[in-house]
Amino acid sequence: MKKTDLYNRLKGLIKEEVETAINERSYRFGGLLDANDFDPIDPEVHIIGFGTMNRSSLRKEIATRIEGALKTASDASAGAPNSYDKYKSLEGVFEDKGVLMLQIKAEIEIAEELEKLRKKGGRRAQPIPKQF
Repeated sequence: MKKTDLYNRLKGLIKEEVETAINERSYRFGGLLDANDFDPIDPEVHIIGFGTMNRSSLRKEIATRIEGALKTASDASAGAPNSYDKYKSLEGVFEDKGVLMLQIKAEIEIAEELEKLRKKGGRRAQPIPKQF
C-alpha cells in the first residue's frame, strides 16, 4: 500500500468518526426528532432501536403492549396446561431491556426533555403543555 493511499484512508476514517460524534444524540432511550422545530402537542420523536413516530403513537403502542400482557396474565391465571409458558413470556415482556420497558423509558425521557424546554421559556418560547 502506498503512503498516500494509507493517508487518504485514515483521513476518511477520521472524518467519518468526527461526523458521527457531532451527530450523536443527547438522549439514551428517546427524544425529540427535531428539537428546534416541532409540534408541542404531538411531536415526532425518535426511539432508539425503533425509529421515529408521533408521541401519541408511542403512547398507544405502550398501552397496546400492556393490554396484551394483561390478557396473557389473565389466560395464564386460568390454570391451563401452558400457564408456565405464558408466565415465562410475561417475564420477557416486563424485563428491563424488553421492548415495553424501553418504550416507557423513552416516553419518560421525552417528557423530561419537553418539560425542560417549557421551563426554559424566553422570548420565542413555544406553548408546550406541562408534562408532569
